[in-house]
Amino acid sequence: MTNAIRIALIAASALTLGACVTNEPKQGQAPAASRQATRAAESACMAAVNRNYGGKVKTVQVASSEFSQANSLVMVDAIGVRGSSQTERWRCLVSNDGKVQDLSVVQ
Repeated sequence: MTNAIRIALIAASALTLGACVTNEPKQGQAPAASRQATRAAESACMAAVNRNYGGKVKTVQVASSEFSQANSLVMVDAIGVRGSSQTERWRCLVSNDGKVQDLSVVQ
């Protein structure tokens, strides 16, 4: 097999495999384009929101996040609060290592 044919086959394989990759978020995650804060910051905010409901929220997920050198902004949706299907959005200002500075309900 010549080098030109091998290169063509490798390129075709790479294109085929690349088409299989999906950027869809997993449950509990916002799309990657709207998530920029560190995982530690996002996790700390989700935990802080859940603590406000006594750990009884059905689903807590990051709606969006914005990275900043000082403190990141993380918007969190609490779905299924107070035993219903109600959703509340929270604004969380958090250090990048996961220390929540401010937490407030937006809706």
